[in-house]
Amino acid sequence: MKNGDMMHFTVVIPLYNKEKAIKRAIDSVLNQTYKNFEIIVIDDGSTDFSVEKIRSINNSKIKVIQQKNAGVSAARNKGIYNANFDYIAFLDADDAWKPEFLETINKLINMYPKNGAYATSYEFVKSNGAVDPSNENNSFDLNWEGIVGSYFKESIKTPLISASSVVIPKEVFNKVGYFPLGITRGEDLDMWCRIALKYKIVFSNKSLARYYKDAENMATRKEIEYNKSFMSYAEEVLIKERNKGNTSIYFEEYMISRLISKARFLISINKRKEARELLYRYRTTKYNKKILFKTYILSFRPIYAAYNRRKGLK
Repeated sequence: MKNGDMMHFTVVIPLYNKEKAIKRAIDSVLNQTYKNFEIIVIDDGSTDFSVEKIRSINNSKIKVIQQKNAGVSAARNKGIYNANFDYIAFLDADDAWKPEFLETINKLINMYPKNGAYATSYEFVKSNGAVDPSNENNSFDLNWEGIVGSYFKESIKTPLISASSVVIPKEVFNKVGYFPLGITRGEDLDMWCRIALKYKIVFSNKSLARYYKDAENMATRKEIEYNKSFMSYAEEVLIKERNKGNTSIYFEEYMISRLISKARFLISINKRKEARELLYRYRTTKYNKKILFKTYILSFRPIYAAYNRRKGLK
């Protein structure tokens, strides 16, 4: 690859009932400073006017493929299968890119070819418009770019990659597999984990993607079944990689951080004993001690509340 080569990207947008947001997502792609791309929208059985919103844009770069509802992983996989180009960019239908996203990724590919994923930092946009940048939780300077020493180390607090801030060479999927079917939460974490175990990650710490945490988005996620999430089988992944001798301290600590999230979820559905047993198994953590301890205490909170009520205390 020559320095300055112009990559061609396939932008895959999985879509399900996002009529209020899909135009924002597509416009953010069409407004890129870098223009060598196609857009494939996989409509996963939408029942609203999402597809009509897309067709009203009337741009030759956009292709819509419709399928019966099969989940976000199946939609992303179909986009990969139908891609005409060698670099697959992902964007969720309710998120958006800043204009320099693809230009930055193209530069990273030229500077650091033949790696497993190319990504930028991203920012959370709350329903009230407040912005929370993810790059405050990693060790890099704000404008840092390069090959990440350890994806897992940098993702212990906040995942370094989001499903709307990453580009993956198509050939990588032949090595690590595709998005896991039947998983509706954390399916992207599963994918980044598999890639990072085999490849280096190239990263720009500039926030060039926007993850919208709107009310509709959050309400949908609260309904997601626990047994269809990555955290439901994260411990199995950790044990499997241990048995293969394929772990490092940072991989272990990253997976423990996911298991602490699992414990917090178990507490929220009143499976407190199960949560405490899980936390106890990983009590020797080095980088997650504080949050593990807080979560363990949280599992007893209703007990303290009941005790205080009996004693007449607030």
